[in-house]
Amino acid sequence: MPRPPRLLAVLLAVSGCSGLQDCGARPPAPPSRPATAPVAAPSAAPDQAALAAAAPYAKSWWVLLHSSATPGEGGEALEALKRTGLPAEPLRLSTTPFRDLRPCLEAVVARTFTSRAEALDFQARLREAGVVADVKYAGPLQAGRGVACRAGEEAQRALLEGPRRREAPRFVESHVGRTFMLLAGSQESHVLEPVDVRRGVWMAPAPGDPTGLFSAGDRVDVYGARGLLQGGCAVKGFAWINRGVPAFDYFLREPPPESPGCGRAWAFAELDCEVPPEEWGFALPAGTPAPVFFTASEAPAGLVTTHESALRGSPRFAESRSEALLQAERVGEKLEVEVSSFSYNSGEWRALFSVARLRVGEGHSLCGMDYDQQVTRAVVMQPGAAARVLPLDDLSGDTVVGVMDLEGDGRMELLLRDSWPAPWVRLVREDGTEVAGAVVENCDSGC
Repeated sequence: MPRPPRLLAVLLAVSGCSGLQDCGARPPAPPSRPATAPVAAPSAAPDQAALAAAAPYAKSWWVLLHSSATPGEGGEALEALKRTGLPAEPLRLSTTPFRDLRPCLEAVVARTFTSRAEALDFQARLREAGVVADVKYAGPLQAGRGVACRAGEEAQRALLEGPRRREAPRFVESHVGRTFMLLAGSQESHVLEPVDVRRGVWMAPAPGDPTGLFSAGDRVDVYGARGLLQGGCAVKGFAWINRGVPAFDYFLREPPPESPGCGRAWAFAELDCEVPPEEWGFALPAGTPAPVFFTASEAPAGLVTTHESALRGSPRFAESRSEALLQAERVGEKLEVEVSSFSYNSGEWRALFSVARLRVGEGHSLCGMDYDQQVTRAVVMQPGAAARVLPLDDLSGDTVVGVMDLEGDGRMELLLRDSWPAPWVRLVREDGTEVAGAVVENCDSGC
């Protein structure tokens, strides 16, 4: 699976973890707190300082108790580890400096080992003692991964505030057979109750819209990637919802957890209409002119050939191909390159996407293994105007699920969606400016 583009990395990096262990201020550690690796003093190159401090734990096997985007969690797992009496060396480590781990998480590690066999043996001993743990390979150090985590702080702040205009589009989700419209995030804690058997979704009533933009009885129209899903849906109440994806150990705990295992509470307005669970629709206030939705279509063969050739001749394709060839030589695998196109049109107005996929081995590059990258070139063609290439260097063609003119201004918006490593959805303008976005926090290391 291709690694997420920088735009997605920004959305997923919700914790801002860029050092080795301390991602934000925390109170002094109690006596039972696990050791932390030494932190290098602040410098002009924080990533280099983090890499130096992380070096002792690179290329090692971690027996992982817990991971989270929120620093300081995993206390229950540490207490359970302590009760086993096993010779553990607990640590809190940021996953960011390590190539084979998903960045921006804090991992609670029972112990690290130089060999997989030793790590698996310790995992089995923990299991016999009633402690659930996983084994992860950290891989070598990799510079630059902290950039996405720091950028994630800005993206998270924007998501928490939510759109400040009532007429802005807002994404809609379905949970336990009910439909909710995302409003904003919460900086405060809320007492929530589980609403599903797996305890994956937690909820509590909210007295009103914290943004002050919506009231009970207000109506919205809900659209999907291809057009209207439900018209005239009424707001019937408000709720705080946590739907973060916890670390692997969360669902195995006994007794079951009494609080969510990942992320924060988000404010939602509940709607009185049904939206298919697989749809990440978006809502506009009732009466807002409907967007113009483009239809997936087949582009003329000559047009496809022209723009696929332009993609192959682009600097971004050349750079990715060079990287892939180096990786292929290193692992002794063959580089496979596939170029294809897809398009959407509304009358004579067309958006053509040319996508080059470069793959080495099995292509699990999201976690640092093999190589699986995309280069996407998006071109807009309108009658009476020259074709224009959209400045979306980080666009991944696989994430494009819809094209529309949201505001009737002759400019198109792209609806982007993906489900791994966490569900996310974005509505962006031609220049990449975000109109609306939503992401489900993911606290599992994933690799």
